[in-house]
Amino acid sequence: MPAAPLPEDEAGRLAALRSYAVLDTACETAFDEIAQLAARLTRRPIALVSLVDADRLWAKARHGVDLTEAPRDLAFCAHAILEPGRPLVIPDTRADPRFADNPLVTDDPGLRSYTGVPLVNTEGYALGTLCVLDHAPRVTSEEELDILASLARSVSTALELRRAMRRMHALAVTDGLTGLPNRSAMMTALDATLTERRPFSLIFIDLDGFKRVNDTLGHAAGDAVLRAVAEVLQAATRPGDSPARLGGDEFCVLLGETSGAERLAEQIRGALAARMQATGWAVTASIGAVGFDIMPDSAEAALGVADAMMYAAKTGGKDQVRSMRYEVPGPLQQAG
Repeated sequence: MPAAPLPEDEAGRLAALRSYAVLDTACETAFDEIAQLAARLTRRPIALVSLVDADRLWAKARHGVDLTEAPRDLAFCAHAILEPGRPLVIPDTRADPRFADNPLVTDDPGLRSYTGVPLVNTEGYALGTLCVLDHAPRVTSEEELDILASLARSVSTALELRRAMRRMHALAVTDGLTGLPNRSAMMTALDATLTERRPFSLIFIDLDGFKRVNDTLGHAAGDAVLRAVAEVLQAATRPGDSPARLGGDEFCVLLGETSGAERLAEQIRGALAARMQATGWAVTASIGAVGFDIMPDSAEAALGVADAMMYAAKTGGKDQVRSMRYEVPGPLQQAG
């Protein structure tokens, strides 16, 4: 049984597929109904909205079969995506040397006919297919091909809408200048942490001397400073840490633990100072670090505690870290 060759620009096709963030997601009515309609209108017992991943076929929607995924080298759809502009019609799988000894044909579920219309996205990549199958040989009429082509376009439209909504959400929670999550994203992450009642830490960063850069060198230089800060934060933080730009020259990092916040804050302070000095900007950072062993009243309250520690660092001489453990509600007890 020969496996299907890879499409041209398979890397680009896979990147496009993953841009939809649809693989391994839950069932969705829009796709389920299209699969059901495809089966009904073509009088086939089985229909799939299939997506061809690197090494598997994954069914976003299925009708008449429990198949959720299959190895790519067994998937009929891996052949169908090779010609994005044409449906693949196999009236009898046993009569086709590509599929005659395929376990999906010879064993359960015993698939004897296949018709798949590629799901082609706006960049021209075939992401998968809308396909219908039968346990008996079947000839697909021109009318049925027209129906499937129309339904396949509906699937592609639904996928594009999903991707557009995902991009809009990303824009809504991303700072346009630095590419970091914005204040809204940070507050959402904090709310989720408080809901789960997990210990956490906050590092609050405010730049010293930033206004002078803006006033003397201009806003383009100020923007460059902010982007440099974002790069330092992304380099210094670890997987699982959540850096964000709160606004202006204020930044924050959320950590899912109470240990290590002061150490990371010092690392960030030193890295920022070195980066700014190397570029010739007279900018440093005042930083507050707080470990929360118990939950504050709200996300805003948590941010307020970290902000207060940052202010203590700023009034204490700038370019330094002040830290504490938030263990008991009440007046702040400074630990460092």
